[in-house]
Amino acid sequence: MKLKYTLVLILLLACFQLCDAQTDTTQGTEEDLRYEELLNSEMNKMLNLWYVKREMANSHSILNKFSDNNDEVTEANMDSIYTKRLKSLNSVIQLGYNPLVKNFINLYANKRQRSSSAILGLAQYYYPWMMEIFDKYGLPEELVYVTIIESSLNPVAVSPAGATGIWQFMYTTGKMYGLEVNSFVDDRRDPVKATDAAARHLKDLYNMFGDWGLAISAYNCGAGNVKKAIYRAGGKSNFWEIKQFLPKETQNYFPAFIGAYYMMNYYKAHGITPAKISIPTMVDTVMVKKEVHFEQIAHVLGISLDEIKTLNPQYKRDVIPAFSKQFPLKLRSNDCIRFLAMQDSIYKYEYDTYFAPLQVYVNAYTGKTDSGSSTKKKWHTVKSGENLSKIASRYGLSLDELKKMNKLKSNYIKVGQKLVVGYTYVAPPKPQTTETSQNTTAPAEKESAEKTTETPTSSATHTQPASDSQAEYIVHTVQKGEYLATIAKKYNTTVSKIASYNHLTDINNLKVGQKLKIPKK
Repeated sequence: MKLKYTLVLILLLACFQLCDAQTDTTQGTEEDLRYEELLNSEMNKMLNLWYVKREMANSHSILNKFSDNNDEVTEANMDSIYTKRLKSLNSVIQLGYNPLVKNFINLYANKRQRSSSAILGLAQYYYPWMMEIFDKYGLPEELVYVTIIESSLNPVAVSPAGATGIWQFMYTTGKMYGLEVNSFVDDRRDPVKATDAAARHLKDLYNMFGDWGLAISAYNCGAGNVKKAIYRAGGKSNFWEIKQFLPKETQNYFPAFIGAYYMMNYYKAHGITPAKISIPTMVDTVMVKKEVHFEQIAHVLGISLDEIKTLNPQYKRDVIPAFSKQFPLKLRSNDCIRFLAMQDSIYKYEYDTYFAPLQVYVNAYTGKTDSGSSTKKKWHTVKSGENLSKIASRYGLSLDELKKMNKLKSNYIKVGQKLVVGYTYVAPPKPQTTETSQNTTAPAEKESAEKTTETPTSSATHTQPASDSQAEYIVHTVQKGEYLATIAKKYNTTVSKIASYNHLTDINNLKVGQKLKIPKK
């Protein structure tokens, strides 16, 4: 009888284990799919870069017909072919092969060939000098392929968690390796500075774990999570031995790296041709000694705004903030010479149009806490669950800037506390003249006159002259996507003139349908 119960118990336990195994397999498959979706999302963002879209739109034959001179890749023998090819790669990184690695090889080499074509094209621009940086630190040059997993070589990529740049540094990790982040500059988006920081970070991780699979995994999930996985695995120190104890996403990370590594070496065997991405390579650097907007440079020199942004992705607001020190600007070699010859004209070109709307960020960046006659403080009341880092990110500030503006010595804040988070530009009041004082004696008549001149506009146009032939202004109806700087530029006037004429107290908060009087010259 006891034997019977024992057999039943054993069968039940076996069933439970089978169910658990099936559940784990299902969850693992779902997690693999979610990670593949994440990689697909990054590749789609890369394909939307203007210089990539331009090339892809103009190219009619990105992919060649599949060919392989050595082996015919079929479902029957692809495992042996992939294994043989990975083993033939001369690398100090131990490249394993299993069904998970196979999935990522298929993703890069077969499923997303168009994206891989673009990545190969971008690699011709980025990887030569990236590999030089890694060689300087005595690191395997193939580690640069981590950028394929992180951002698909998109220097302005931003993850939902806030990781930024071609190497996807988090704010804290970036600061640890000397990458500056503030209202105007984000060094995580500077490919050169970020690559140097990534090389030092990966070297530190390898020195910590002594295994490249673990170092690459730690780059994704942090050294602490890898240490926990090693402990749970009984002290084992190989990626494949501790894989099951790592966070779900990280379990896919190193296999995805191997898939990208494979594609970078065997793309020809899969009929993939590198796209000819047109990023200028003959560039020089000039030091900018005064604050300047990219559009000022583009207009005066007659060069592409998109190209300036591409060569200088570290400037978050298209502004080089040389308020108190010089900053580098990359341009084509000939354009650098022209910039130096015309820099005074560039700095003066419609300065108010570009910098009045940015006054809130200028004050935060330069540390001005005095509202003065042209600005007023902008406040934030701390809510439950908020911290300084989250508040700073919301208002486009760095943590240090927010603390400086509020004279905080620590990161401690409490619910209900009021914090200065910026400054709003306030136009000076319009001087009273004899004519205006006469007009203000009859408010009802003035309101009636304005209603006459500000009749609704048709869908064909959103500007109209005032009906009074003696009127000194034109009425403009604010459209979606417009801001004061663009409106001022349209009418060949300045932001300060429009703000003063309309008694605006906040030039950064225009509403669709709002009527603005544009003074005639």
